[in-house]
Amino acid sequence: MRPLLHLILSAAMWCLFGYYWYVVLGREIGPGTMRAVQTLLILVVAGLVVTVVWVAHNLRLARKFAGRRCGAAGTDAPKLERDTIGRPITHPALGELRAAGVIDIEADAGAKRYRVAEAVRRP
Repeated sequence: MRPLLHLILSAAMWCLFGYYWYVVLGREIGPGTMRAVQTLLILVVAGLVVTVVWVAHNLRLARKFAGRRCGAAGTDAPKLERDTIGRPITHPALGELRAAGVIDIEADAGAKRYRVAEAVRRP
C-alpha cells in the first residue's frame, strides 16, 4: 500500500510542477527576470566548476598517496622514555595509566615520575 501511495503522491507532484511551468511560460519575461536567470545560471556553472576542480584535486591526492587509506593504522604504543627536555620518565604499565582515573606526575631537575593516584584528594 505504501509504495502505491508514494507513486500517486509523486505523480501528483510532477503534475503540479508541470502546471507551474505552464503558468510561468505563459507570462512575459522582462529584463529583470532575464538578469535573475543569468545570475542563477552563473552560480550553477560556478558551483559545477568548483566541484569538478575539487574532485580532480582529491583524485590527484589519491594517486599521489597510492589510494585511500592504504597506510597502516598507528598501532605503536607511545614511547615514554624521555620527556621533551630530555629527563628520563618512570611509569607503570601504559594500560594501568590509561585505566587510571587520576595520575600523579612528579617532576624535578633529574627525572619525571608518573604514578596512579591512590585516591582522589578533595580540598
